[in-house]
Amino acid sequence: MADSTVRDMDATHASATGEKAATKERPMIIDRGIATHPLNRAWTLWYDSVSTYDCHQWELSLVQVMTVRTVEDFFAMLHYCKPPHVLRVSAQYHFFREGVKPMWEDPSNKAGGKLWVSLDEKALGERSGGEGSPRSRKESDGNSCNSLSGSGGKKPDLDIIWENVLIAMVGEYLDYGVEGEHIMGVVLSKRKYHNRIALWVKDASDKEALAAIEKQLVKEGGLPPTAKIIFTPHGSGKS
Repeated sequence: MADSTVRDMDATHASATGEKAATKERPMIIDRGIATHPLNRAWTLWYDSVSTYDCHQWELSLVQVMTVRTVEDFFAMLHYCKPPHVLRVSAQYHFFREGVKPMWEDPSNKAGGKLWVSLDEKALGERSGGEGSPRSRKESDGNSCNSLSGSGGKKPDLDIIWENVLIAMVGEYLDYGVEGEHIMGVVLSKRKYHNRIALWVKDASDKEALAAIEKQLVKEGGLPPTAKIIFTPHGSGKS
């Protein structure tokens, strides 16, 4: 991050709509004097909150928030960005490799597709909370991300799953293969009835990689074994 404060994620919209920023109202200050732990690759967080079928208008609404290059930057992002459950309906978070836009038209995405799952209440209610689940381990580790809920209580399942997926992505145990070059990014879509998480992959034809990533998504995301994950190639016309 070049700036010491987080960019206003809703800057594009706030002046026109009066909508509050999607970041918490306090400055992000990172002490660059402490030792940092670089990630193997940098990731960029994007945000939009405009519901439209006009691609041009949607692209104009897309705000590049910040790029994380270290473990410390990543957890600062989790701490200061508003958790998914408080975002307005139609808002989306996009967390993609640096240099890759969260658009089908980006060269890195053209031949790919997305593995997506609807996070409705019924599915989330069936999530297992056993000791071996990713969430059980993270809830007890006392890291700064536990402040996301804004209270001392239990986090909403939507926030838990989103956090699990992000941690698995930057930790590189969600992707397939030694090089881990299949996953381009992930999108969280806030909807009135069915919130959604979608993993974007580079190659829609690599069935082996898709099967492995789907399995890891269920495991690392803390999804119920019965979760219905659907693959849709980009540009297919299907949601």
